[in-house]
Amino acid sequence: MEEFRYKEYTEEESRIYYQAMDEIMEGLKKGLTFREACNAAEVNDGELRGFIEDDALKIMIADMYYNKGIPLEKVADNLQVPVDRLQQARSEMLEDVGITAMEVYRANNPDSPVGNA
Repeated sequence: MEEFRYKEYTEEESRIYYQAMDEIMEGLKKGLTFREACNAAEVNDGELRGFIEDDALKIMIADMYYNKGIPLEKVADNLQVPVDRLQQARSEMLEDVGITAMEVYRANNPDSPVGNA
């Protein structure tokens, strides 16, 4: 699996991020496809746009697939996003949860051995 890239946002990037995320979610509520909703959000920085779109997709997967129990194929149809893209995003989400769990464990148990045994 490819390396995750985490980004620390500046105050301005955070403002843009949250505004764009609100615009994307509002567009989806109005019936836009995922791509249409993302295109409607004004983000000039390509790298930041990529992070926003990835996060928006993961939010939709969390809501529709995990929270509401909608099959991934139906989520793909609703958002008009290829299933393989959703599967990749879902895998990234699960890996991210694993990384976060390990970081929390290490922080709470600094003297404990860590391994895969």
